[in-house]
Amino acid sequence: MSVTEVLNAYHDLWKIEQSFRVMKSCLEVRPIFHWTEKRIRGHFVVCYLAFLLERTLEYSLRSKGKELSSDRIKEAIGSMNFVEIEINGKKYLIKQKMEEEAEDILKVMKIKAPKNFITYEEGMELISMRK
Repeated sequence: MSVTEVLNAYHDLWKIEQSFRVMKSCLEVRPIFHWTEKRIRGHFVVCYLAFLLERTLEYSLRSKGKELSSDRIKEAIGSMNFVEIEINGKKYLIKQKMEEEAEDILKVMKIKAPKNFITYEEGMELISMRK
């Protein structure tokens, strides 16, 4: 193995160990308002899958040369907003400026960014298509 390969493997090992620490200690799954074992297990499965998706997105971004932490990814995704306006009784949505990292995330995930100005109905259609 080359020095670069060893360093990359070490970096990946660190990330795996960090993932286990997060899952064991501070994975945000509390408070849990479920009382049956089946629902509690389901809740933890959903939290684990969300964590797995987060790590997969981090890896996909890194493989494309975009090094973003999970917190930075959440902030970037949070920057994807619309402002609702009403003109002559008809509702419209105007896309707010996204952070550059949000655009990178959409590109890596192969998701087409929405138009800057759409009708409210088009916005609701976008949401229902992505469910």
